[in-house]
Parts: sequence; structure tokens; C-alpha cells
Amino acid sequence: MPFNSTSREHSEGFIRLSLAAPFLQYLTERKINPQPALDQVGLKAELLTNPSVFVHSELVYGLVNAFSEVSGDRYLGLNVGETFDLQEWPPFAQALRTTKTLLEFFTRFVGLVPQESNSVRHSLIIEADKATYRIERQQEPTVPPIQVTGFGAAIYVRLLQTVVGDSWDSSRVRWKSRYINGLPVDYKGIEVGLGADPGMQISFPVEWLFLRHVSEVSANPTASPRQDEEVTVVAALRSVLRDKLDETDLRPEVVAGLLGIQQERLLKALQQQGTTLPREIKRLRVDVAKEHLRDDKMTIAEIGLMLGYSDKSHFTRFFRGQTGMTPTKFRLGA
Repeated sequence: MPFNSTSREHSEGFIRLSLAAPFLQYLTERKINPQPALDQVGLKAELLTNPSVFVHSELVYGLVNAFSEVSGDRYLGLNVGETFDLQEWPPFAQALRTTKTLLEFFTRFVGLVPQESNSVRHSLIIEADKATYRIERQQEPTVPPIQVTGFGAAIYVRLLQTVVGDSWDSSRVRWKSRYINGLPVDYKGIEVGLGADPGMQISFPVEWLFLRHVSEVSANPTASPRQDEEVTVVAALRSVLRDKLDETDLRPEVVAGLLGIQQERLLKALQQQGTTLPREIKRLRVDVAKEHLRDDKMTIAEIGLMLGYSDKSHFTRFFRGQTGMTPTKFRLGA
């Protein structure tokens, strides 16, 4: 009996960049300079704190692997996962808060994780004697997700330990992944095995699914400001281009570089979504223009300049051509 998250038809490989923020915080708290790693992949530290920014998953794999190198910690992902506050990850917090058993948690969780990433597919497989929570990578990675795998191992082992409490028996738990070098072979006494695929899975006794869990989150957590949007190439484009609409060079190869992928992969993903790069840039310019016209804090000329139009009349013609009304008329009617 499997419970699944995303379908393979929408596996473009994008991920919320803020998922790498705990790694940055971990290094900062230990006075380790993360800048060489950030420079290596061409990212600014402040981007990691913005939950609306999406990049390709392999950019994140490379970044956290680089964090491991600059810190000299081969098990960085594991150590970050063991100190990570689960309240900072909305899918975990929401699933724990609204369920009572591990079975309920996992079935709720697989419906929430697509908001964070479409690079993996989560599933719970229930058999007569065991249950397996599996995380499948939708594409064969060219950058090995070593530290991400270690992070995942720590998170899911923590979850199981919390749920089963005094019934915990590490000898009945098995972790499998191709990237087992992200954790020690004797990690917490569980059996660590080499898997054939690039994902990861953890198996445990099926009866644990029906134990009541003890939530690690507070009873009345503050609401998350995060937008629950589907992670697609379009969402990723909008996140990285929003503050770059005044730049003259937004060719496919430039935009692909911002997302951390090759130009061909970007164009193919857009084609699968039934759209093009020029169309999405145009839509984004219109949406950003409408936001600022409603806000009434910037003049129409300033909004046009922010969107790449040095002349107010050019911006007016563009906006009227897309919406059927001038910016002035839209502002008055907003």
C-alpha cells in the first residue's frame, strides 16, 4: 500500500533555496566563514533566507557539499540535521501538529513536501512486516547529494525516535542510500546499507506506524508567512528574476545560470509547462507592475524604470498592450 507525493510528469528538479539555510546558520554559529562556498556556486548569503527563491536542486547539493569542505566536517549534513529545529520546516511542523500517529503523519507529510521541492518523490510503502519511507530523486544527479543525504538521515531517525519513545530499537531500523558516505556505518546503531538508486529510504517495523507520536512542535505555533505554491520552473523563474527585470541581458543562458542548470534543461522544462522564457518575463513584469501600482508608493516612471523601461511612455505602451489600460487608469481603479 503506497502513499506518494509528486508525479513524475512534474519533476523539473527545483527546490526552495532556503532549505540550505540551516547549513549556513550552523557554520555561522561556529565562526566558520561560509563565503568561499557561496562564491563557489555564485550565491549571496541573503538569498538563503528568502523562502520565495527557488533554484535547481543540484545547485543546493553543490553548495552544502562546499560548506562541508570549508568546515572540514565530512558529516556536516548529519550534524546540521541533528540540531535542526523542525519548527522551521513547515511540512514537518504542519504534519506533526495535525496528526496523532506515525501513519497519519507520513500520509499528511507526503502531501506537503511538494511545496518545498519537485526534485524528489516521497512515498510510504506498507508491507506485512515492515514499513518503508522512501525519497526518490526524480533525476540522476550530476552533483552527488552527499550532505543532503546525511541531513535526511538525521531528520528521519530523529522523527522515528520521537514517535516510538521507549519502544525504540535501533537494530530494527535500516537506512539505505547510494550516498552512505554522508553518515557513519554505525550511525545510532541502525543498519546502514548501500542502495542502488540516488535517493534514500528508511525501513522500520510496521507496528510503529500505529503508535501515537509526541510532537516536537509547540501546540500553538505562529503561522508561517510562506506561500504554499507548487514548485515549478515558472515559480523558480519568478523568484530569481523578480529583482532583475531592469537588466538588459535576460537571455536563456543567463537565466539558466541563475537557476543553476544548463540552458537546454531550462528550455525543455518551460516547454513541458507550455510556455516560453519571453512570455514568463513579460507576465512577471506585468504582475510586478500591478503590485507597485496598487501600493502607490512609487511613481509610474519609477515603476517603469525598475522594470527596465527608461521612458515612461514606453512603459505605458507595454502595460496598456498587456492589460488593455494605462498604468494611471489601473492605479485609479485598483
